[in-house]
Amino acid sequence: LVAAHRGGYADDREDRAPENTVANVAVAIRKGFDLYETDIQRTRDGVFVIVHDETLERETDGEGRVADLTLSELKALTKRYRDGSLSGEKVATLEELLVAGKGRIRYKADLKPGLVAHVDELARLLHRLGMEKEIFIRCSRKEAAEIGQVFDEGTSRIEVMVKLDTAEQVREIAARFSPRTIQINVEKDEEVSEGKIEAIRTATGLGILVETHSYADPVQREALVNAGVRMFHTALPEETIDWLRVKGWW
Repeated sequence: LVAAHRGGYADDREDRAPENTVANVAVAIRKGFDLYETDIQRTRDGVFVIVHDETLERETDGEGRVADLTLSELKALTKRYRDGSLSGEKVATLEELLVAGKGRIRYKADLKPGLVAHVDELARLLHRLGMEKEIFIRCSRKEAAEIGQVFDEGTSRIEVMVKLDTAEQVREIAARFSPRTIQINVEKDEEVSEGKIEAIRTATGLGILVETHSYADPVQREALVNAGVRMFHTALPEETIDWLRVKGWW
């Protein structure tokens, strides 16, 4: 499986689809990506929106912090392409982004700072849309513990993808959440260590789907697949798919 970082944005001008927009969801579906990775923030008036940076300057023609603006103020802005030029797209709400791909692509989302406090609200939104099983919420172990406390209070559950490093952490999280998938942290240009390989094998042995970043060189990528990785998170999803096809894994 391939998860496209911010939807895949290398050809955003050609596709007329800047990162994290409804238009980009359509492009990701057309290109055959498995998951659309995105970023959730919350407006001043309590609406979940899709913006990567905490501030607006890089991604839009606005300025300031996302959390300081209302939804109507954000909707007045225009999204930028990677080169800084303006597109015809607007900032999307989480609901708009999810509905655009419902039943056609799955999602993976990062909660920006402060969002864990609103995870119950997020769970209710996903339940209303009937999309609890179509999105993974990526989080740290600390955030997972906080989310777990909310679950214990009886909220609708959401799927978490916890970022882990060791086999011990995998066993701990597996016992706590029975997750369908986890992320083993393999950073850009990092050589895959025996400890990471052990963590991957532990997870796959427990029936958990393992994701890592796809930044490593082809030799490292192949080692990850051989260890049990079945999902790559990448800013270059088309290149990753091409590599998987060459290897006979796609």
